[in-house]
Amino acid sequence: MPMLMILLVFGMFALVITMFVRNRRSVTRGLQGRAEAIRVAQERGWSYQANTYGLVDRLCGMAPLPKRGSNLHGRHYITGEFRGRAFCAFEYTTGAGGVNDDPGNDQAVFWTVFAVTAPGPGPELVVRRPQALDGMTQRGRLVELGVPEFDETFRVITDDEAFARTALTGEVVPFLAAHPRAGKDAPVRLHNDELLTWYQGRLSPQGIDERLAYLCDVLDRIPPRVWSTV
Repeated sequence: MPMLMILLVFGMFALVITMFVRNRRSVTRGLQGRAEAIRVAQERGWSYQANTYGLVDRLCGMAPLPKRGSNLHGRHYITGEFRGRAFCAFEYTTGAGGVNDDPGNDQAVFWTVFAVTAPGPGPELVVRRPQALDGMTQRGRLVELGVPEFDETFRVITDDEAFARTALTGEVVPFLAAHPRAGKDAPVRLHNDELLTWYQGRLSPQGIDERLAYLCDVLDRIPPRVWSTV
């Protein structure tokens, strides 16, 4: 019995030490990644703010941002121009008693959000992979575009079906269907006059160009006429 207790205690200590080491490595990688992101922003003439309050409120409406919010905290807020379009990118944190805390979550979850300015405003429109309780909890309603391979893999959520069909069924559907990350870890959301995507994880320089290019590629494939009919 004493030996069993010793083994249990040793195992608990080993677990605690392992978790501590992993956390330190994660923090170190996060600091290194953000330092590199700052360097990239400075080299390209983009602006950088370590902390902002309220600037991301305009993007509320669905996760990872809340449905509504005021004076929300955005970290590592980068703004600039990419392929002729204004953009912003930032890190957002939920849980762990932080500024953006979810009372039901006691663990920090990091998200990186990108938003690129669209040619004009549009109705709320989301394209993502299927989720549990689809059709019951999200804003808007599910729309099928009549392309079986796409409808089986993606969910289109909007209150303006005509806009969704006009905007997506031309070049956007085949582009998203062929994109390895589309919908899964790179959903798209049109919110007012900005197109968003996001992923779970910290801001890193490796993902900036890729995600911004992805959003620009989607916007390039939306027929210009849709913006004049909204």
